[in-house]
Amino acid sequence: MVKVADECWLALALLTREHPERQSFSTREILTKIRHEQIHPELRAGVPAHIHQHNVANCAPSTARYRMFYRLPDGTFRLYRTGDTTDPDRAGKTHPARTDLPAKYHFLLDWYESESRSVLGAVAAEEDPILSLRGLGKEIWAGVDPDVYVNDLRSDWDGKDFPALPPSGQSGDANEIWTRILRHQGAEFKTKNHLPFTYRVEGDSGIWFVRSGHVVPRRLWKGEIEAALRKCPLTKTTDLQEFQCSSYLFGLLTDSRILGPAESGSRGGATSG
Repeated sequence: MVKVADECWLALALLTREHPERQSFSTREILTKIRHEQIHPELRAGVPAHIHQHNVANCAPSTARYRMFYRLPDGTFRLYRTGDTTDPDRAGKTHPARTDLPAKYHFLLDWYESESRSVLGAVAAEEDPILSLRGLGKEIWAGVDPDVYVNDLRSDWDGKDFPALPPSGQSGDANEIWTRILRHQGAEFKTKNHLPFTYRVEGDSGIWFVRSGHVVPRRLWKGEIEAALRKCPLTKTTDLQEFQCSSYLFGLLTDSRILGPAESGSRGGATSG
């Protein structure tokens, strides 16, 4: 039996092949294609969830971590392309395994893995809002020796701007930490893999993380943050594996703006980057 995730991929791949003039497709169009193909006698309950969440590379995962779809700002979907922005917690497959599909659909894998995959990957780089900034402002660095520039920046650095985290059990009053979280909402932080993110606070109940302009669809409750503080200092993201959005939470609680010595006006914008 074809897996639900693979059935959704087949439908979107068929639509993409049949309508090369189109860049993306709506949920309704994908569902209609699934019904038309009748890969499974009835529409299975998990299909909508796979279209909207489980298969989507740039969406925070709940259970499945596939990277088969990419969601555009208008809510439509296209197939995942090489170079697409991916949620840091996702590392799953980008297309079905040949052995998991009926032979009549193998041509779609050939198409995706060869000419289409390379072409779509090139287009993705052009569409990506970050990659499109390549070369912007290069005139500012004309004639600058990068090694000299970096050495100059480091000339009077002795490491004092990057204080060690306090010992476990001494991470500071939770109310003070929450005050710092409130103070720095909207500022850029980074995951352990150096992926930038921001966050916004919802009242006094929790926070929402934002990655590449998209809100991660899971709220981290204030009580979870307080529980995570008891695990500090942190050394790896798996220290927080029982919490939602662990990659972002790790980045938050290993940043000196949130969990460092008492802040001063001169260090208010420091980052552990």
